[in-house]
This record gives sequence, C-alpha cells and structure tokens, in this order.
Amino acid sequence: MKQILFSLTLGLALSVGPSAFAQAKKKEAAKPAEAPAAPAADAKKDDAKAAAPAADAKAVKPLPMNARADEIDAAGKSFTQKNKDGKLVKNIVTATTEIKNGDAAAKFEDIKVGDTVGGLRTKKNADGTEYEVVKITKFGPKAEKKDDAKPAKKEDAKPAKKAE
Repeated sequence: MKQILFSLTLGLALSVGPSAFAQAKKKEAAKPAEAPAAPAADAKKDDAKAAAPAADAKAVKPLPMNARADEIDAAGKSFTQKNKDGKLVKNIVTATTEIKNGDAAAKFEDIKVGDTVGGLRTKKNADGTEYEVVKITKFGPKAEKKDDAKPAKKEDAKPAKKAE
C-alpha cells in the first residue's frame, strides 16, 4: 500500500512539477493593423529608421565631466582640454546647455582659461575628441591641496634619534 501511494505521489509530482516552476510567458500586445505592403526600397528606409533610435539611445547617455579649460573659443562657445595623451578634447556648449556655478546661475563667458569645469557631457564622435556639454554644475580654479595636515615624508614624522 505504501509503495502504491509513493508511486502515485511521485508520478503526480513529476507530471505537475515542471509546469509549476515554469515562468509564465508574457503575451505580446496586439499590434495595430499595418498598411498595405510597401516597395522594397521603403522597407529598407523603415529598417534604417528603426535601428537609428536604438543607436541614439546609447549615445545620448550623459557622461560625467571634470575638464580643465586650456583654451576657450568664445565665438564658437567651446573650450578645449589637452588630456594626458596629448590629444585635444573639444567641449561644445550649446544653446540648451544649463550653466550653473554651484547654486547660482552663470554664463559661458564666466569661465576662464585654467578653470576646472564639472558637469555632464555626451560623446559626439567615436574617437572621444569632441563632446557636447549637457550641463555645467561648477567651474573655477583648481582647489589647492592642504599639505599642512600630512608630513611630506615618513622621516619628518618621526623624531630624530639622538646620537650617543
């Protein structure tokens, strides 16, 4: 009797078990009726348009910026930074760029050569030498490090031994 009951329970568990743990498939939303078939040339254009927003979505994500303004082009509203590799990186400020210095509103003309500019920017080309500035949150001279808090060398921190 125990063997029959065990066999029935095992059979039931094996037949129902896998379906109990399976994920439910999401039903696709009903698509609206499409227009009559277009020529092949139009289909290629539609495919290109569909692929473009996906590529733009990746490029639109703003990156953090902490750049030094080595050169400023007031007419072109851009500033250039020379990076560690010696490449010139151009940061273009557009009409939609929000410019603030801390909490206070500011203008592009307030940025001076040598200032460190922080904010967000998006990449305009693949090699990373041109960016479009989305937002400037702060700018100004680079903050100086305080050397008084830490001694320069370990030798200075320990008192010198007395000669006997």
